[in-house]
Amino acid sequence: MYIPEHFALSTQQSIELLTPVRGGDLVTTGADGLAATFVPMLYQPGGTYGTLIGHLSKVNPQWRDAGEALFIVNGPQDYVDAEWLSRPEAVSVPTWNYVTVHAHGELIAHPEPEWGLDVVRQMSAARGDDTVDTMPEAAVEVLLRSIVGIELRITKLVGKAKMSQNKSPEVIEQVIAGLAESGNTEAADWMREHSLPRALAKAEMLAGIREQANAAG
Repeated sequence: MYIPEHFALSTQQSIELLTPVRGGDLVTTGADGLAATFVPMLYQPGGTYGTLIGHLSKVNPQWRDAGEALFIVNGPQDYVDAEWLSRPEAVSVPTWNYVTVHAHGELIAHPEPEWGLDVVRQMSAARGDDTVDTMPEAAVEVLLRSIVGIELRITKLVGKAKMSQNKSPEVIEQVIAGLAESGNTEAADWMREHSLPRALAKAEMLAGIREQANAAG
């Protein structure tokens, strides 16, 4: 994924987007080429980047694609109207803001029922659900016969947030207002928490540099 430096997320920010359970696209390569399935995965810390665990339907052949794999999670995103980016001194064009994380790793299948049951329990518990523990044993057995546990051992984690961080505070505030008015409070809140403070800090730094230069002159 191409990531300009000013749009790069830190490892910790990328992990936060994966935590605790997030649905995303699992991409693998098998005998028939590329395959992708939208699937929820549970993040587990440990090692350099951590691990993602989940399960696929046993009839989905993708669980057999052991080896290199990619899990893509998308965060807030939306169309950005050119009017929201407008400045008196320049003509603006519309764009698309988004946050995304790519977790690269090694995919390992776990067909053993006890592993699958543990994954289902952990994923449910992470969402505050204990349904599995209250289900009849026969129903649980049927469930476990229909799934295969999967584990993605993350070897590389890259995140990108193209959320107008490189714009002026005034423009960012216009975009936040536009997103909020259109109903996308998630994207507006993300920009208010991350993009705006970064732009304000940059503007303050540049103002300090100009002030020093004027004083020296």
